[in-house]
Amino acid sequence: MLAGCVYTCIDPQPMTWLRRKDLEELELQHLAPGAALSRQHGGRRIEEEEDPLRTAFQRDRDRIIHSTAFRRLQHKTQVFTAHTGDHFRSRMTHSLEVSQMARNTAIALRLNPDLAEAVALAHDLGHPPFGHVGESMLNELVADEGGFRHNAQGSRIVDLLEDRDGKEGGLNLTTTVRRSLLKGVIPEGFPLSPDLLPRPAPPVEAVIVDLCDKVAYLSHDLDDGLRAGLLQVDDVKTLALWQQAESRVGTERVAQIHSEIVAILVQDLVESSVVPHGPDADITTRPVIQHSDAITVRSQELLAFLRDRFYQSKRILDDMEVGRAKIRHQFAHLMDNPEQIPDTMRRRGRGSSARRLVCDYLAGMTDRFLMSQ
Repeated sequence: MLAGCVYTCIDPQPMTWLRRKDLEELELQHLAPGAALSRQHGGRRIEEEEDPLRTAFQRDRDRIIHSTAFRRLQHKTQVFTAHTGDHFRSRMTHSLEVSQMARNTAIALRLNPDLAEAVALAHDLGHPPFGHVGESMLNELVADEGGFRHNAQGSRIVDLLEDRDGKEGGLNLTTTVRRSLLKGVIPEGFPLSPDLLPRPAPPVEAVIVDLCDKVAYLSHDLDDGLRAGLLQVDDVKTLALWQQAESRVGTERVAQIHSEIVAILVQDLVESSVVPHGPDADITTRPVIQHSDAITVRSQELLAFLRDRFYQSKRILDDMEVGRAKIRHQFAHLMDNPEQIPDTMRRRGRGSSARRLVCDYLAGMTDRFLMSQ
């Protein structure tokens, strides 16, 4: 469960395995008062017996990893389109990187790493092909029916559109994980499951995922931009965060500096956050997950640099415009030819409007599948 605890923190007793109840007890003993407890997961929409070995959040994590929607992330755009090259980040590798950072951060802060890991793995399930350009295009196309946002679509996927062994109810995840996926902006009128409304404050582990998501895309988009030759080392050397990392590693090797940037950002997140724990901790005080002011300023400088030099580069914009046009064209084609939407998709989306059904189908496509249509 927690680093260093699984094999050392349980009283010696004759057993051959750790059971779910043992792991739940470890959570009670070692997590901070503000952490989410897996035994208090809020239930599932369809009642199920608990797993004998895995906690509820571990079970959710496994369902996410084995889902079709997660597998499709390997062919969805992060910044470069999926066909550009084998070494650039995809939505899947990005999600794995966020998961690793979020889990380690949660462990360091005595929060629930299994919940952080599950939420991180699922946080981009709703991203359409061609990344944020695809998102804005779909939002425009269904603006009169609740719009489109990838986090809201991720909720729709795990609740409705994903098919787990032909069973109804999507992945049937815990309420805590489902609510965590809704952190961020949700368009007014987006068709969420009624039991998620009104939206309460997400668990603190979801805040960790949100900040680790930013750490991942800032650091790794910088790496991909350099790898592609769209960014030059002489230019990134002007960034305060790059200078800080270079001074710490004492070398000009790009790979080591990039790795140190990740370390700086994650370490600062841990050290700047406030999570009361211990016997005298006030259980009513919500943990504060944050970066320091200095790192926040340096992160914003890096983001502005990427927006200007990388995200707005001609190569990226040309690829994105191709994707935008393809989504617009395919949306109109499917509205005129709804019989081309698979029966399984129509069955899972029953009760949805024609435009929402087409949106669901397009959002689930990978870059290469969309381009083949």
